[in-house]
Amino acid sequence: MRGPRDVSPFSDMRGVCLTELMVSLATGAIVLAVTLDTVNVVQTRAAQQHRALAQQQDLRLGLEVFEQEARLAVTDSIVTATPDEFLFLANVGAQRTVTTAAVGPGQSVLAVQDGSGWGEGKTVVLCGQQACEAHRLSRAGQRYQLALAEPVGLSLPSGASVEVRNRVVYYTKRAEKRTLRLMRMVDGGANVLIGELKDVRFSYRDERGGLTHLPSQVKRVVVEIESSHSAHRIVREVSLRS
Repeated sequence: MRGPRDVSPFSDMRGVCLTELMVSLATGAIVLAVTLDTVNVVQTRAAQQHRALAQQQDLRLGLEVFEQEARLAVTDSIVTATPDEFLFLANVGAQRTVTTAAVGPGQSVLAVQDGSGWGEGKTVVLCGQQACEAHRLSRAGQRYQLALAEPVGLSLPSGASVEVRNRVVYYTKRAEKRTLRLMRMVDGGANVLIGELKDVRFSYRDERGGLTHLPSQVKRVVVEIESSHSAHRIVREVSLRS
């Protein structure tokens, strides 16, 4: 029989030995590390899927905006038609009214049916039966009045049309991470329409379907987009207003 002094405190059958405890801790650490790694992988994949879904949403909404505004362009209103820029003039906000009194040469204040909400500095086009003139507003439009920065040079009858003419630009811009962005600018205010792109390209077709870069011949504009999250290339073709 062993005496009390011969019994080790770590070999009691009712307890756990130090070796078993260390093995259990090591096993637990390994399981925890694997679990954390799995969680990180799941979170990474979820973040990638979220970015891909957000990119698809941006693509859909961005292309809808482009199609709606490009349809407002006419051949005579196109200023630039290059692979990386499409610039045209159009009444984006559908702001239009008519004069309620005749307008004579030298006049700079127009009596109109409704000029409220027309911003200062906006370009407006006045059209009579014979010709049109473009002018800039010297101040924000009022309910029954529009003030021009320069006097009118022709005579216009009561009921002559007056509408805003916005300068609309779609162009590409290289981001810091070397990805492309499709930008939209209306009257000097620029914003990112679609980001994180591999490639963006504009092309133009004439009335016979042939490629052209002459603004005076453009009848259709085509935009091709490739996302950074997908190798799939999206193509949209928009016919201009006749």
